[in-house]
Amino acid sequence: MDPEALRRLHYAAAIACGVFAALIVHILLTVFGVGLDAVLRDAAAGHAQQLVSALAWWAVGAAGFVGGWGTGAYLIAATREREFVYRLAQRFLIGVVFAVATAGGIMSKSGNLGGTVDVIAGLIAFALGCICAFCGARLAYLNAEQV
Repeated sequence: MDPEALRRLHYAAAIACGVFAALIVHILLTVFGVGLDAVLRDAAAGHAQQLVSALAWWAVGAAGFVGGWGTGAYLIAATREREFVYRLAQRFLIGVVFAVATAGGIMSKSGNLGGTVDVIAGLIAFALGCICAFCGARLAYLNAEQV
């Protein structure tokens, strides 16, 4: 396979995994009641709800960044045939897929989700995850070019 095409494929996979990580965190925070939508649910939101919502924003963004960076670093190590990092990261990615499936199952069991506020919060989490995952993947590939 063409090295440039393989690099672009790895880049897209790193961004996708970062977005999945951000969505996992968003789903888990929503299930525990401390998601991005904490402020949107109440018109007279207090300082505590605003703080919870702000921390949820940071958690979703950080998960997207770390997911994109970690997957990018994993794919770089796999391409360079570093066995230990390859096996460690492979197990981590299997755990991420398991966490996504579990979080999706938990989300489907709760009956109070699915309104306009939840759709807005989900789209915001997706967009935030995309931006942060791109930044994380880009950082991983910039660091790899310097080594």
